[in-house]
Amino acid sequence: LKLIPRCFQPSGLRMAAAGHYAAVTTVYETAWCYQNNGDFQRWLLDRVQDALPETCKTLVDIGCGTANFSGVLQRESAIRVIGVEPSAEMAAKASEYGVQVEVQDALSWAAGASANGSNYDAIMLKEVRHHIDDPAKLYVNLAGALAPGGKILLLTRPDKSDGYPFPAKAHDRWAAGVEMPLQTHVKELEAAGLSVHVQEEKYKVQMDREEWIRLVRGRFWSHLSALSDNEINDGLKELNLPDQVEFDDCMIFVIATHGED
Repeated sequence: LKLIPRCFQPSGLRMAAAGHYAAVTTVYETAWCYQNNGDFQRWLLDRVQDALPETCKTLVDIGCGTANFSGVLQRESAIRVIGVEPSAEMAAKASEYGVQVEVQDALSWAAGASANGSNYDAIMLKEVRHHIDDPAKLYVNLAGALAPGGKILLLTRPDKSDGYPFPAKAHDRWAAGVEMPLQTHVKELEAAGLSVHVQEEKYKVQMDREEWIRLVRGRFWSHLSALSDNEINDGLKELNLPDQVEFDDCMIFVIATHGED
């Protein structure tokens, strides 16, 4: 999901993404997938908690955004969350959820954590796969920052967006932004010495047509930022959406464990 030309994008969890999310901070938390205390959040929290190590005490949330997800996880458990987020605007809101956030790109943070001999129980990368330029380097460093038995949780969506009611050009942008297919990330995690398990979960989304249009026009997901207002509006008209919009939100869990054969 390319946000702006690559010449403006440093490596790691792209700082260019920070610009997009700074602009959509308000609409971001009104989408079903980011609403605090929403049904989707509860659904996803339960699955993340099941995937974490049983004795998890520390979790690093890479690309934590406003930390409205991992902040709830911290509040509901004995887990201490550390956020890493390139957008200062997003990170500023994280204090509302009691999460300590370092304003830094993913590659720089991971290199430092590995060099310092960190031993985190879990590292989560939730919906940031499309912002990672160098997964090989990132995953090696993240693996080096894990405690024995620790886990990397990569939460992502499919390589294609066919199941979502987006304008045609938005589907094109989604596909164009998947510079590396999911399988590449799986292989790089395995190359970093981790044991990898992949599972798919689906959540049924239902909302009024006007709410979906508002979210798309507000560019709640970063691939939409590449489209002009006219492209979005024309594309929405072509969809001829029903009064009630329904689709499956498909979440893919890539669980990589340190020290497991």
